[in-house]
Amino acid sequence: VEDGESSKPLIEREQGSTPPADDSPSLLRKLVAITSWFVLNIMIASVNKWVISKDGFEYPAVLTWVHMLCCYALSALCLATCLPPSKEEPPRAETLTKVQKLSVTFCASVFCGNMALKYVHVSFAQMVTAASPLITLVMSRLWSGKTYSALAYWSMLPMCGGVTMCVKGELNASMLGLLLILAATVLRGAKSIMQGALLTDEADRMDAVSLLHHMSKYSMAWLAAYAALTGEVTALYNNAEIHALRVANMVLLSGFVAFFLNVCNFLVTKYTSAVTLQVLGNIKVVLSIAISLVIFQNPISSTSIVGCAITLAGVAMYQRGTSKK
Repeated sequence: VEDGESSKPLIEREQGSTPPADDSPSLLRKLVAITSWFVLNIMIASVNKWVISKDGFEYPAVLTWVHMLCCYALSALCLATCLPPSKEEPPRAETLTKVQKLSVTFCASVFCGNMALKYVHVSFAQMVTAASPLITLVMSRLWSGKTYSALAYWSMLPMCGGVTMCVKGELNASMLGLLLILAATVLRGAKSIMQGALLTDEADRMDAVSLLHHMSKYSMAWLAAYAALTGEVTALYNNAEIHALRVANMVLLSGFVAFFLNVCNFLVTKYTSAVTLQVLGNIKVVLSIAISLVIFQNPISSTSIVGCAITLAGVAMYQRGTSKK
């Protein structure tokens, strides 16, 4: 948390400059966005794992393209009906350039995350991504020059220590899977900072649905090219007969969930901050592990459980640092 805002609770803090009073979202709206974000994160991680590992849909670029297709179509529907753009004029060329960079970062992070699920359990992926707050905090400090309270920095120690124990204690991991998850984590931190700027900076400010609409449009083109170059399109076409209607429905379900998750992701970033978004990600670790254990029956060591507890203790320490100067 920024030093100047350290007197505000975690979920009540806004990123960047304080908006006008009538623009400030209510606490209830923030809680709804954050709660929805938790639920949707767990849902999409489990659905993607099931689609890739259980149904054999080993086409991560195609899967991510379906996510972007659903995001583009559903955001267009919302903008045309119930959620018109917050600004009547179209985005500036400079703003769209920033959206293009955001879409590249987004696609790369999701692709790495989807690829990693071929080699590691959902529980392991969630454990490693618990390092997101530290990575995002450092990137935010170097990128935008923001300052943070001393306790916020110190809270990163138990977070990282807990993650180290989680990785060491994981019973089913691979080096490639670990590297992919780490890459996804770094890219996710960069994405949070970039989208926070697009949602809050006065010159570029966009509403969440409009930002998702433009970002998904660029992302579809790049992901389609990537899927074609890597042979995923050809492989999917040649094996189309083995992918039953149920698999197709699961893939579409994943894309449907991705739309709502991305909207909530933007809203939580706007209502809080890039670093806080990643800190909130750690809070869902225990829930993700528990659900992964129930659905996939993954083995997990006692060391990993202790590591999760230490990581969440760091989250509590960060929360305390955001409530006191």
